[in-house]
Amino acid sequence: MEKFSVTVSGNSLKIVLDGKFGDEDIAAFGAAYQQAVSKINPAQVNLELDARNMGVITPDKQEKLKGFFVLYKQTGFKKVTLRMEDSAILAMQVRRLAKEAGIADFEII
Repeated sequence: MEKFSVTVSGNSLKIVLDGKFGDEDIAAFGAAYQQAVSKINPAQVNLELDARNMGVITPDKQEKLKGFFVLYKQTGFKKVTLRMEDSAILAMQVRRLAKEAGIADFEII
């Protein structure tokens, strides 16, 4: 069972994350992301991340997630939005990783 989906809809690239990611999931996600991004002009597209079902990020996965935030920044999306459950720990982790990656236009809803 895949723990993510990546779809393009109008001017949005929508990514849904589900559960805790293992190394295989991270590799598969990276490939799916690259394939979706190759079909769009990121400067005109909003990135919408749905992490409402994502678990707390274990220390061994934090650097890999930060790497994806760096990738989102380098891709040059118009705006990055993250939907998540009301989890203070996960929100704190995500905000810190986004800040470390240099994403300025980042919104958690």
